[in-house]
Amino acid sequence: MHIARPERSEERLPDAQAALEEINTSVIRQGPVCTPDCTCAKFQHCSRTCPYIAQTLSSDPVKHPLEHNIAPLAFEIKRLGIFTPCWSCEGHNDQHNKLLKMPAVWFYAHSVTHVRVLGDSIGDMYYAHRLSSPWQVRLCFSDPGNVNTMFSLEPAPQNAEITLPKLHNDIRQIAEELEDRMIQKAQDLKKL
Repeated sequence: MHIARPERSEERLPDAQAALEEINTSVIRQGPVCTPDCTCAKFQHCSRTCPYIAQTLSSDPVKHPLEHNIAPLAFEIKRLGIFTPCWSCEGHNDQHNKLLKMPAVWFYAHSVTHVRVLGDSIGDMYYAHRLSSPWQVRLCFSDPGNVNTMFSLEPAPQNAEITLPKLHNDIRQIAEELEDRMIQKAQDLKKL
């Protein structure tokens, strides 16, 4: 079956262009990313290497701080200014040191266009051999009392043997390149 692509809608074009422009203008480049009153950000440049982000990004820093290996990616996703992270996991091995739980960051998005740009950017990283495993953006179930849609950035299921240390390296690589790749992808899409 083949279904023709819809005609370019001039009515929807401004919304898509605005969403693409928002990717560049919403990035938090100065000031605290985690909380407005972050003490650390007042005295130094706010970054994903801050030792306090595991607590300051969490809504319950005492009982549920972010795990060390996923915190930089959650920070960068929030720093984009178009996504709101709401849950994360750095991934875990079982008692035999086999991968039991994949790492992931769950988030809300301002626009489906932003989600598309994120997915394209992550895919480009994999095809440029910057990641050890393909990653995906997935639609997630939200709790029954929440009408908002959540998404997850996580490794894509595959048959090849993947290890937690390799996925942790992927997390660091994604966090490092995410902003530049998202901005470049948005600029490329604006030209279409």
